[in-house]
Amino acid sequence: MKKKVNPIVIMIIILLIVLGIIIYLYVKPTNTSSLDTDTSNSTTSEITTANASIQTIENTLSSSGQIESALDEKITLHASYYFEELLADENVYIEEGTNIIEYTNGTYLTAPYDCVIISTNLPNEDEVCTSSHYIEIKSIESLAMSLSISESDINKVEIGDVVDVTITSTNEKIEGYITSISEVGTYSSNGSYFSAVVTFDNNGNLKIGMSATCEIIIERAENVVAVPLEAIQTSDEGKYVIVVDGNSTSEVAVETGISNDAYIEIKSGITAL
Repeated sequence: MKKKVNPIVIMIIILLIVLGIIIYLYVKPTNTSSLDTDTSNSTTSEITTANASIQTIENTLSSSGQIESALDEKITLHASYYFEELLADENVYIEEGTNIIEYTNGTYLTAPYDCVIISTNLPNEDEVCTSSHYIEIKSIESLAMSLSISESDINKVEIGDVVDVTITSTNEKIEGYITSISEVGTYSSNGSYFSAVVTFDNNGNLKIGMSATCEIIIERAENVVAVPLEAIQTSDEGKYVIVVDGNSTSEVAVETGISNDAYIEIKSGITAL
């Protein structure tokens, strides 16, 4: 007589088979094209992958320092006039048009712009003024900072470039411009550096001697195909990436552009997924 199989046992076996199929489908790798970013592995089962994507890549240059006046000049007194009185103190705000010097004939030397007096060389009272007498002033309207640029980056900037100036004490941002670039660099063990002057207007809250940071974008590639830096490989023939397609890989030559700390621009060779 044939022994009857317990239906409960059959049910359990069926459930185990179904469960095994579900687990297999869940952990099975999906066949997609991607980039191999792990050069130490040769089989696709061990490859760490990353997709090419659309990125905006930019590199900036920054330098900290103190705010200076963008205009410093010595104003000579009127020769043959006689000096009467100095009407303003040094290092004190002087508004444009304010009388600075009074001559004995009742005329005045006035401030050509908002400024402070830095130094003076004046005759004694009631003595005649000569070409050697002057008042040195600094503008507080037009301000400036120095931006240090390495020799590797000096050809990436030019006069007229926009610079963001951030005031240290208030975190306020002001737009400035490069108005001059030194033709002579200063040598150091890390390479030569060049000085550029960044000029900006006083918004009414700034004082000469305040600290600030200048930042300028020296390279920018907007909405370009990019891959992680570690995806780029190099051979005698040039640069390439390893493209993974399912269980197979292939080396694809690429032309690269600028890079930042994470991504590098791909000019040709592959497209973004």
